Amino acid sequence: MTTEITASETVLPGMMRHWKESTSRFAEAFEQHIGHLPQMVPMTDAELREVIDACNAAVAPFGKSVSDERWISYMDVVRWSQSARHIRDMEAFKAVCILNCVTFVWDDMDPALHDFAVFLPELRKICQKYYDEEDARFAYEGARAFVTSDHMFRNSPIKEVLCNTSPEQYFRFRVTDVGVDFWMKMSYPIYQHPEFTEHAKSGLAARMTTRGLAIVNDFYSYDREIALGQITNCFRLCDVSNQDAFDEFFQERMDDIVEDIQCIKSFDEITRDVLMDLIYGNFVWTTSNKRYKAAVNNVNSRIQ
Repeated sequence: MTTEITASETVLPGMMRHWKESTSRFAEAFEQHIGHLPQMVPMTDAELREVIDACNAAVAPFGKSVSDERWISYMDVVRWSQSARHIRDMEAFKAVCILNCVTFVWDDMDPALHDFAVFLPELRKICQKYYDEEDARFAYEGARAFVTSDHMFRNSPIKEVLCNTSPEQYFRFRVTDVGVDFWMKMSYPIYQHPEFTEHAKSGLAARMTTRGLAIVNDFYSYDREIALGQITNCFRLCDVSNQDAFDEFFQERMDDIVEDIQCIKSFDEITRDVLMDLIYGNFVWTTSNKRYKAAVNNVNSRIQ
């Protein structure tokens, strides 16, 4: 006797089996607890071209070719996740687009090809061009710390321990590793707001948003990262093939995000809006961007 399995009963591989339900739960939580849907920051054709040309110049020392489509895919996370309603400095916004894009390339390259000697000076030049002296110093230090952390921990026993012990240890590591502290230190000049500037410089803003960013990123990156043998994913701490175990773990992570959002609401109005637009905008970008539509495609594959 054989049992026929219908299409509706087919078990999808990896995280895809949870995609529809979990996406709905993310969306409902953000709508309920944040409410204000983020808006994509508009850019002119000339601004887009300036950013793409600057990105190509920054990665030229690697001898790599990156398509406009891939640059725009990277760039759109900035356009969705920066708070369009509070932007005051478009030059700083372009700087964030460039820094974000070129560090995406860094992350997507084979670790053996990483070369600080050619990359860090390019990051410094970007910062010096678009920011004033003090802001350039903070932006460059954020960028330097991010890529240095990535370089140091790619195959480190420290990373192995922090990523495999508990969610608490994992998210401590991800403050730097996922680039949230870098994001804050390159972003505060966009808003020219004293309170947010200090929260960004101190590291508090990064810590308040890391779980909301990393959990979303980890869910939608899971299949790609498993395929690449990468361990920086909180969902490796549960058995995603076991529905009950996954549901319990996912709910705990949703509780983490909601707790952080409720705390963010106590900040001043500008800081509150900027941080919540970042969390919500990252989700909008992630669920709409080609980078997350397949485990491997032409905007997320390894750059050879």
